[in-house]
Formats: sequence, C-alpha cells, structure tokens
Amino acid sequence: MQLASELAKTLRWDDLKVLLALHRRGSLKQAAQELGVNISTISRRLAALEELLGAQLFDRTPDGVMPTAAAEQLVPHAEEMEQAAVGFVHGLEGFEVEPEGVVRITAPPGLVDHFLAPALVELLQTHPRLRIQIVASIGYADLTRREADLALRLMRPAAGDFVATRLVSTGWCVLGSPAHAEALGELRDPAATRWITWGEDLAHLPDARWLATHVERERVVLETSSMTAQIEAVRTGLGVMVAPLAYAGLRDLVAVPCGKELAASLAALPEGSLWLVGHRALRQVPRIAAVWSWLRQQFEVALAQKPSQ
Repeated sequence: MQLASELAKTLRWDDLKVLLALHRRGSLKQAAQELGVNISTISRRLAALEELLGAQLFDRTPDGVMPTAAAEQLVPHAEEMEQAAVGFVHGLEGFEVEPEGVVRITAPPGLVDHFLAPALVELLQTHPRLRIQIVASIGYADLTRREADLALRLMRPAAGDFVATRLVSTGWCVLGSPAHAEALGELRDPAATRWITWGEDLAHLPDARWLATHVERERVVLETSSMTAQIEAVRTGLGVMVAPLAYAGLRDLVAVPCGKELAASLAALPEGSLWLVGHRALRQVPRIAAVWSWLRQQFEVALAQKPSQ
C-alpha cells in the first residue's frame, strides 16, 4: 500500500499519455506524432515509466510495439484518468462568460476551402476574441478525445454523447465554367465533353460512382483527391464535374443544363447531407455556442442558395 501511495505521488499524467498513445498507435513514431514530440522523447518517457513501475509495458518489435500484460492491465485505468481530465477541462470551460478562446473545427477540405474559410471574417468581426483552428480532413476527427470541438460531417454520428443537427440536404449537378456551359448547351451525351473526378482513393463516393457508370473512361482527363483542384480545373474550362448543387453558386461556376435522361440519372443519386456535430458537454460553452450558431447560419444560406444558371 505504501508503494502504491508513493507511486501516486510520483506518477505524472504526461506519463500515462505516453502509455495510451503507444497502446492506441502501436509505434513510437505514431505515438510521437500524436503527442507532438519526437521519437527519442517518447522512448525516454517510456523507459522512465517502466523503471518507475518496475514492469515492462511494451515489447519492441521491427513492426512497432506490442503491449504486455502489464500494459493491458493499466490501460483501462489510464483511460479513466483521461476521461476525468476531459471532464475537468469541461468544468473550467463552464466559467467562460463571453465567446473567447480557441474553437477547433474539422470539415471536409472542399467545404473548408470554398465555404468556411472565406466567411470567417464575418465571424471574427462579431466575436473578435475568438481564435479558430481548422482541421481540413476527409477522415473523422475524434470529438470525444478533443481532436476537434465541432465537426461538419456528411453523416450523422451513430454513437457517442453528441448533439447533431442537419444543416442542409442537397442534390447534384454537372458543374462547368460559364463559357464552357454556354458552348455545350444542353448536355445530352456525356461524350460531348471532358470530365474531372475523384482519384482512386475516393472512387467509392456517389458522384465518382455515377461518373464511372455514365462516362467512358477515355473522356476522364483529370482524377484527383482534391476538391479544390477539381473546381479550379473546371473554372479554366478543362472539363466538367459532378458536384453538390451548392457549388454551382460559387464564382465562375454554373450548373450545366442536362438532357432528360442525364438529369434523371443525377436525380437518382442519394441526396448529400451536411451535419453539424458537437460534444454534448460543450454545447453551451459560449465560444462553442457562438460558432455553432454562426455555422448554422452560414451553411444554411451558402448551401441552400439557388445555383447560377
């Protein structure tokens, strides 16, 4: 009991962060990236923790690290401490009166580049003491572990202590530059123009699947995982792309009129939804509430506007 008491005085929360990062990531390199330190620091902290506990926590292998029985026994307790630390921070945030401080938002890159970032000036004019961090990622940040405070997602979360609201549902269009759309007229035959689409890593998306079904391979002149690259290529007149209707409201972009058959096939695509998601415990914190309200207003207007013709 005395030993446990001495350990409790000596053990630091930073040490347990190393334990959790290594257990979750399985390598020194990835754990170092998660914690924002170098590999040598992780290795040194792990060695110090193992010495303090008098037990080996991980077996080093050429492919990474493997948790020992001792680590597996300790991880649940470390996770409880992690949740307690998050709860402590939530308690502190409850003291906030005016919207101020950092709000971390995660969203798909296309939304960040063309809808979110260009409009931030309005938010900060209203709440000048806010600071915004944006994680532009197709992958989902973990809100529970505070990788982000708010998320713009294409799907509603299926589990977790979250609040979520659907900002908008939108259909699809063929997107082109004004000059190219005018030259095409009504698009009946997909072979009448060149096409731009997602790269192989995102070929599972609905618009990419539609294009793979309706457009001959040789008519595809650009594949890229970047939404912004697709849009900029369309603006130059390189070709057309399938996109949510809201993008047709952006500068130098229009919805290309489609023939009856082509329009019907686009209408058969599932509607794209955009969800605003946040952790329930943070929802009423002033800075989170302010950004939540602003995001609702911003995207409900931007994504629901009628596209240019």
